[in-house]
Amino acid sequence: MHILQIQRKIAASSNYECFQGELEVVKEIPKKENGDDRNTDAATENNGILKGTYKMPFLMLGLDLPPPPLSKDVMEKNIIPQFRLSNILKKFDGETLTEVVRPRIARMRYRVTRLPQYLILHIQRFTKNNFSVEKNPTLVDFRVKDYIPVSIPKENESLRSKYDLIANIVHDGKPGEGSYRIFVQRKSEKLWHEMQDLYVSETLPQMFALSETYMQIYEQQQ
Repeated sequence: MHILQIQRKIAASSNYECFQGELEVVKEIPKKENGDDRNTDAATENNGILKGTYKMPFLMLGLDLPPPPLSKDVMEKNIIPQFRLSNILKKFDGETLTEVVRPRIARMRYRVTRLPQYLILHIQRFTKNNFSVEKNPTLVDFRVKDYIPVSIPKENESLRSKYDLIANIVHDGKPGEGSYRIFVQRKSEKLWHEMQDLYVSETLPQMFALSETYMQIYEQQQ
């Protein structure tokens, strides 16, 4: 029994390591009137702003979509915008500011310092307000092969890894009423299959390239 528990821990650790990367986080918080913010590690003060830097592991990267436009086209239909994946991944380039309000108002900068073997991207389509859950219909344009996911300085060539998409999860319909589909690549035959419940069929990457992607899994090229 003890050996079995050790084997399970090793397997769990190996699986965890395949998906785990590392981020460097720079956090800027307005200084409190009644004293310093003790929750910020290694914080330094500059012009009333507390600034701290630390590193943290990640298992997936959460990507924020720009809010959809409120205007309509000439046919009185809502305009569905489209953004490249590389643009919304700029959140992790170490320069782009991201504002957060919880647990308190702060400005964050994120920079990837270590990439995992399998990279999971979560497109944050759903937002919850006081009354309902809303879905952002923005389309995400992405590459299936030879994709470099993050902006890396030239001197850090070890992070300039190329990734291939191996799974893509799509949400169709309204929040709370819609359904999910998953597209998975069978690497041995280099074929893509669409799965929904018990339904499985062969498909092409072009069929889901412009869909409402919710989550993606990329595999690092060896």
